[in-house]
Amino acid sequence: MEYLISLLLGFFIAFIGIIPPGMLNMMVAKLSVNETKKSGMLFGYGAATIVIIQCFLGLYFAKFLDSHPAVSENLKKFAVVIFILLTLFFIYSGIKSKKPKKDVEIKSKSNRFLYGMMLSSFNMFAIPYYVFSSLTLSSKNIFDFSPLSNFFFIVGAGSGTLLVFYIYAMVFRKIEDRVSFLIKNINFFIAAITGIVAISSIYKMITS
Repeated sequence: MEYLISLLLGFFIAFIGIIPPGMLNMMVAKLSVNETKKSGMLFGYGAATIVIIQCFLGLYFAKFLDSHPAVSENLKKFAVVIFILLTLFFIYSGIKSKKPKKDVEIKSKSNRFLYGMMLSSFNMFAIPYYVFSSLTLSSKNIFDFSPLSNFFFIVGAGSGTLLVFYIYAMVFRKIEDRVSFLIKNINFFIAAITGIVAISSIYKMITS
């Protein structure tokens, strides 16, 4: 029962974390619309592979922080810097994407898998997200950092991530006309999210 709970926790944490429109799931949607559902899911499989690794690292760091609470204070300051840099990066990417450019096609569909791995590796939210989530669950005595609990949590996280990608691949092919604006401006939406997080983090540091 304990391991089933770990599996479900990993599934729901991953599902909730990635269901909002973001870089990875929107790319799955874009590939599914512009190419085929298979291309979108190949990208998704590659991205999910990295998410599994990031979840493992998140649990590893969470276990370390659970034993060294003083370290977490310095990490908060570092996280603010990361969020500010991400905000600037996505604003720049959004402006750059507005400029006309030639579409580059990758004929080999296997490259979609590698492309998914590459973009997922740039997602700096994943590891801190799993660190925070697992520490919160541990503080509530819902989750522990035993090897088997970690294993089932990671399997659940991978499954939850793939389910979200599948939903995006299926749904967006049916409503592509309604989401074209969102796809074209996704970098600005992500920049807004990272900017809000950075501002709220700075405010908490000042007022605390």
